[in-house]
Amino acid sequence: MTGEQPELGKKLLERYEALKALRAPWETLWDEIAKYIMPRRSPGLNGNVSSPSTSSNDVLFDITAVQSNMTLANGQLAWMSPMETPWFAFEPRASDDEAKRWLAKSTSAAREELANSNFYTAVHEFYLDRGGFGTACLYVEPGKKKTLNAQVWPVGSFVLDEDDEGTVDTVMRCFKLTARQAIQKFGEDKVSKKVRELAEKGGAKAHERHEYIHAIYPRADAERDKAKIDDKNMPIASVYFEKDGYHVCKVSGYEEMPVFVSRYLEWGSATGWLYGWAPGFSALPEARQLNFLQQMMDALAEKMAFPPVLAPEELEGEIDGNAMGVTYFSKDLVSHLPKEWMTQGRYDIGLQRIQERQRAIKEAFHVDLFQMFAQLTKQMTAREVAERSQEKLIQFSPTFSRLTTELFNPLLERIFGIILRGGQLGTPPQSLLIPVNETQAFISPPKVRYSSRIALALASLPSIGYARTVERLTALVQVAPHVLDNFDLDRAERQAALADGMDADCLVPEADVKKTRQERADQAAQQQQMMQAAAAADAAAKVGKIPSDSPVGKQLEQVMTVA
Repeated sequence: MTGEQPELGKKLLERYEALKALRAPWETLWDEIAKYIMPRRSPGLNGNVSSPSTSSNDVLFDITAVQSNMTLANGQLAWMSPMETPWFAFEPRASDDEAKRWLAKSTSAAREELANSNFYTAVHEFYLDRGGFGTACLYVEPGKKKTLNAQVWPVGSFVLDEDDEGTVDTVMRCFKLTARQAIQKFGEDKVSKKVRELAEKGGAKAHERHEYIHAIYPRADAERDKAKIDDKNMPIASVYFEKDGYHVCKVSGYEEMPVFVSRYLEWGSATGWLYGWAPGFSALPEARQLNFLQQMMDALAEKMAFPPVLAPEELEGEIDGNAMGVTYFSKDLVSHLPKEWMTQGRYDIGLQRIQERQRAIKEAFHVDLFQMFAQLTKQMTAREVAERSQEKLIQFSPTFSRLTTELFNPLLERIFGIILRGGQLGTPPQSLLIPVNETQAFISPPKVRYSSRIALALASLPSIGYARTVERLTALVQVAPHVLDNFDLDRAERQAALADGMDADCLVPEADVKKTRQERADQAAQQQQMMQAAAAADAAAKVGKIPSDSPVGKQLEQVMTVA
């Protein structure tokens, strides 16, 4: 039975606790960020259990940071991984028409499966965690009812570790199940005796939640047989065990890494810190101060709307402050009428400080970039988009590159593998198969080309300089045509077309272009020779018959022969 491996569970638990200790410094920061930027995540953060409540909003007087993080997540979903438009394509690593056609069908199948699954709702939560907490985790597995099932593992519920190249290769998640749920997930014969007994007794004890740990990590070569592809020999190990007692419930594996951790940015490459930095960290001081300012401004506004009153002591208890209330006083007190008191606060200065902090928070979350994208028309080319948002795109480029490396590339490799093994792609062409032995072969992951609006806009940034150069050359070549000798306009125009989103298949291969130009040059030369021959014949007719053995006749004969 699986449960007879307590030494494996103990070893993994020790590693989990060590990694959890490394995570501890971030937990206080995450709690603070959740308070001001993601209040709905406060209950249950870092493994805490709390009833659903809006109490975390009671101390929140400004939601600029909450809305800004939402705008960042919405913008990434709409402009980087939109459900309604193509944003990626599988391509062969070498030119092969049959492989191109098969991978084009694979791309369509992958897009359809993503749209039919819960991927887009899950990745939106992923973007929210990444922008707020700096670290986000997405798990993708074959679904029971659908081909794909995606889950976001909340920050604080998992620990992670990196390999020697700085890539996350180990993720351990702590979660809770009731006895009944554990039996449903692992099977009655796989859970511990304690859990089985609780489930058999029923009642309240059966609904007590027990902690489990799911460890995902690479198997060492010595721990597996590469010739086998069963659960215990796959390259990525998967182990479920009970935290209390080390009881191992399930040991299996994955063909590809199923969990994807992305850091918005790293704290520093030399620090060895595992978790990420995000706009939420830089916006936190501003959000705190903004929250305080809004409280003070509310108090000031309330004081100005319902001002305190300074009145003579003779009117104590006699002033009626209600609507249409009447207060009676002696005519001797005319010079001492009640009046507003201490309402001289500078609301305008407070409003200015609030606007400054709101602007700083929005800049941290790239709100202006995505608002600009929303205002651009769909008819604009990627180059036009890049021209209008060049400066903001450059600031966003580093985290987009990290997102591509840590999420999109391994995610699409995982999805390609799942639908391939599920039979949705049919038989792959022979050119894509890499033999392992006489009976086994595998397919190398295809190259991925990204075509989202942001990907194309970033790719078009170099084309902006090319477009400006062409504008300048248009006037310059009129007076100095030799200046064109400095530029390879063919290569520049091909790169600009690809950056604008043109499919590479629509470009004529460079070899074919050279061949066409050579044929055109040969035809022009032949036509020139024919024109020369016609001119020579016409000249001969006009001169009259010239003896062929004369010097002039011999020279003319040579010209005619060449023509």
